[in-house]
Amino acid sequence: MKLVKSNKQIEKLMVEALAREGRYALKNASRRIKTRVKNIVYDAINDCPEMTELSDYNGKLRLDFGLTSDPTPAIIKGIVDSVFVEVRKIIPSGGKLKGGITIGIQPVGAANLFSLSEAVQEIEAGGYIPWLRWLLFEGDRVIIQDYGVEYKLGAGRTGGARMIEEAPPFRVDPRYSGTIESNFITRALYPFIPAINQTIRQELTR
Repeated sequence: MKLVKSNKQIEKLMVEALAREGRYALKNASRRIKTRVKNIVYDAINDCPEMTELSDYNGKLRLDFGLTSDPTPAIIKGIVDSVFVEVRKIIPSGGKLKGGITIGIQPVGAANLFSLSEAVQEIEAGGYIPWLRWLLFEGDRVIIQDYGVEYKLGAGRTGGARMIEEAPPFRVDPRYSGTIESNFITRALYPFIPAINQTIRQELTR
């Protein structure tokens, strides 16, 4: 048998074949990865302390912000829906393969969440409270200088708390407050990074 192609040509053909197989495998894996990662994100956010405090009728955060309804389903859905998987096409390059996969969760500026009607609370005097922005980004800084929260059965919009001048100032409870670098979303997701990485490895090697 006589080879009509050089070793270099054969190597090139092999790399091109591997690239085609890799593109097919990556495309299929990306769908499965996205589904599984969204499930992980749902569990992480749904179970975090802040969601509990906001969903509970008597939860401290819900009372502090004077929320008249449970905003957590919309917030959780917004975060889960933000999950994306970007596939970088596998191509031959210098005798090797280049390409891969990128996973994104929740835009840094949280525009997807701040656009939700649940991200603000209307007040009787007119206007609204941008409570979700306070919770995510305002940290422990004083937000309202001259008023604070009094917890009292039957008081205020929620029937459990109201703002009074005798208890200033108002700030987000430090146990739950966040900044753009560290907030309830980043804190909830951090312990699940190994599970997400394992999911990627499992799906790419199926």
